[in-house]
Amino acid sequence: MPKPKPDEVIRHEIVFGSTERQIAKDLRSALVVNKVITPFTSLLSSTAGLLLVTGLGLAYLEQYLPPDWYHRTDEQLRDWFETENLAAAGVGSILGGLIGAMFGGFPGAGLGAVFGGVAGSATQEVAEEAQAGGVPAGFSYGSIGLLIGAARLLKNVADDLQNEN
Repeated sequence: MPKPKPDEVIRHEIVFGSTERQIAKDLRSALVVNKVITPFTSLLSSTAGLLLVTGLGLAYLEQYLPPDWYHRTDEQLRDWFETENLAAAGVGSILGGLIGAMFGGFPGAGLGAVFGGVAGSATQEVAEEAQAGGVPAGFSYGSIGLLIGAARLLKNVADDLQNEN
């Protein structure tokens, strides 16, 4: 016996509250993050993938280092970067610019910044000579040490992975 055709259509609608919508958004975000991170974790779990990531990281860091960086000591690398000179020149330039602006407006600020930068750099050179004579260092080498340490660590990992294969 054939089924009779429906004479009316009833539509049911389910509406989420704010809590249910937030749970759905969190679930969607977790699924997206899982789909993005899973390939990276599988890449890093293999020796070849780890070597690739290490090599890319080292290639990025090496643009900031001298060509023979791996054979230099930490002191030679710090001297190559001359970060202390840049920091002292920057501080001197800012102070000179502010003082020059008070006395000579815009031209005075420019002249004061140049003079302050040169004076700051010269002061740091004198301080380096004093440090060589035994005076404690006044500047921190933290960021340069981290850069050099990361590059050396990546190079050692890359060398170890290449030696395994």
